[in-house]
Amino acid sequence: MIIYLVKSILLLGLLYGVYKLFLENEKMHRFNRFFLLFALVFGLTAPLISFDLSPETSIVGVNMQQMERVVNAPAEAVSRSVEPLIVPQQTQEALPKAESTPVVTEEPSWSISTLDVLLLMYGAITLLLLIRFVTGLIEIRNKVKAGTHKKTDHATLVLLDEPITPQSFLDYIFLEKKQFELGNIEPEILDHEFTHVRQFHSFDVLLIEFLKVIFWFNPLMYLYKHAIQLNHEFMADEAVVRSGSAISDYQELLIRVSSGNSSLKTTSNINFSLTKKRIKMMGKSISKIKVGAIWLFILPVSVALIIFFSAQSESYPQTISMQEIWDSLPPTTYYDVELESEGPTGLYHPLDERTGILIGPDGEPYSRERNTYSVDTDSVIYAETIVDGKVTRSEFPRYDSTGAYQYRSVVIPSLDEDGNTVSSYYSDQHTDSLVLNMEKIDTDSLITTKAWHPNGQLAWEFQMMVPGGERHGLTTVYDEDGAIIEQKSYEDGDLIETIKEREDL
Repeated sequence: MIIYLVKSILLLGLLYGVYKLFLENEKMHRFNRFFLLFALVFGLTAPLISFDLSPETSIVGVNMQQMERVVNAPAEAVSRSVEPLIVPQQTQEALPKAESTPVVTEEPSWSISTLDVLLLMYGAITLLLLIRFVTGLIEIRNKVKAGTHKKTDHATLVLLDEPITPQSFLDYIFLEKKQFELGNIEPEILDHEFTHVRQFHSFDVLLIEFLKVIFWFNPLMYLYKHAIQLNHEFMADEAVVRSGSAISDYQELLIRVSSGNSSLKTTSNINFSLTKKRIKMMGKSISKIKVGAIWLFILPVSVALIIFFSAQSESYPQTISMQEIWDSLPPTTYYDVELESEGPTGLYHPLDERTGILIGPDGEPYSRERNTYSVDTDSVIYAETIVDGKVTRSEFPRYDSTGAYQYRSVVIPSLDEDGNTVSSYYSDQHTDSLVLNMEKIDTDSLITTKAWHPNGQLAWEFQMMVPGGERHGLTTVYDEDGAIIEQKSYEDGDLIETIKEREDL
């Protein structure tokens, strides 16, 4: 979430910077409106979208893998700095903690983390802003009900018995009744508000106001709101000037109308940001060549930014061995003797010719026992008997939460007369042994694993891809009578279809 927020703020900020530098002062208001809404929507959604590109891919001469690192660096840096402060760290304590008194074990249920406090603050502020947003809409509805209505071709005039600046919301235009009946509201003012209605500016305002409720902590939302509403006024002013009104007379009219009267929240009102910038914009002319050049520059830059913030290079291997997974885990165990491996380990049956040879400290294939201990308890959790570098017996002691011994499981690998690898399994919990058979179907692609119930009935069978260890094809589980109790279909490790679901789970 933190990475998403940082990337979203960065993208929104970059797109807003593009608007301020190249678009705001240009008389291309329709395109600017599209750009601002486009920037808002994609600035919030692009970091959620990802698509893969190969590391060699480049766009406009920029290597995508390098750009991905540049884009992700700030987000990851902030995440690494902030996340430990707000997310409780899970630490493994020593086993004696199980002897703590009930009072101590109850404390975590009452503890409040920094994340809980922040979420509570966010929820409270968001709720207040949502109430304020809804209250503003209710206020507008009440004004509509309280006023006198006059239908026109383009909108409904709402005449109010109170001083109010001319303003619009959806297809309603709010005017002071007395001034309207006296004919003191000039046609230019009505044209201005009619433009807001015809071009559906209220929907833009509603969108940014709602986003402010959700992302109130993002200062860019307030900048985007001001830019969107100012652009609305540019568009309305342009429509009035194009209708034939003198620019100087219209400017004087705006200054006179905007003084002193109140306005409603969420409406488009005529006196919004009546600054030198807005007055100056009315006298600007449009250069088609300049507009075309800006289009040619802005569109590729915007698309490139979105791709940079969304793309994910395929810089990781498609498969990973079990040994690589073990090596990536934190050290929770240690050996009584360190061995090296010539070839892959952890993926195949210990006696399979594809499984690596374990080499001892003397550089020769190892032939002795090796124990694996738990870092926390210093107890043996895995014991191996190794002959000529191959594991011939594996024992797994099991302990309860207090560290007391419970039972052990033993696996003894062997080869059958056809050269297939077979494992005999037994446990202190069971009176009979369970035989595991690994039948090689194709040395370079698949191996089939089968197991039998103590009565000799097939217990399960599935195929495993080599290399990788992903399931492929049918996985079937049988009861002691040979009936199928579960069956699923896999393809390259992905579950494709559940043919029969196990009912006893």
